Amino acid sequence: SSGINAEWPLRPGKGMRVIPTRGQAAKEKLYGFVQDLCKQNLGEEGARYFPFALGLFTTIGFCNVTNLLPYIEMPTQIIGCTVAMSTTLIAGLTIKCIAKHKLDFASFFFPPGAPVGLALLLVPVETISFFSRAVSLGVRLGANLTAGHMILHIISDFGAQMLASGTAGGAIGGVLCTAALVPVCILEIAVAVVQAYVFCMLTTMYLNDAHELH
Repeated sequence: SSGINAEWPLRPGKGMRVIPTRGQAAKEKLYGFVQDLCKQNLGEEGARYFPFALGLFTTIGFCNVTNLLPYIEMPTQIIGCTVAMSTTLIAGLTIKCIAKHKLDFASFFFPPGAPVGLALLLVPVETISFFSRAVSLGVRLGANLTAGHMILHIISDFGAQMLASGTAGGAIGGVLCTAALVPVCILEIAVAVVQAYVFCMLTTMYLNDAHELH
């Protein structure tokens, strides 16, 4: 594919063709999409972390979309699981940052050039801001998916009750609620993919912060 940079080689695998099939073209599009995300947020280090970013995006995206199926609950719908995952990621990035920068890691909490007189204000604020990433990253993912599922549940439950009323008005309302589920489901699929992208994007940004001490 012309969209794939030579510095990020796509190794030929079983079944890959010079003229790609639809499935292969979709894989190459996904590959190029995550590649651009890594290059934008990590620069030269992007190639090194590309497999991690690709695995993170595809795993969360798969779980998010699968959550839309009836009677299936994946980990990304459970806020406790998403917070645990984000906390693990941030803890790992923090350890990596400390191992690389040693005492310079403290600059996260007191930016260079800041007036010393503001230390009592800046240090607590920056400390809370830094460690709140672990919670906000996971809550953002879980809460957005949970909110969408609640909307689907409310509409479908309301439609079922109207159909069960046995009246003409109830039947019309039930049909309208059922029809409304189609665009809402499409919107939920879009939200599922976007949330996977946001989670992956923020993770690569935090990874860049760990490298550059931003």
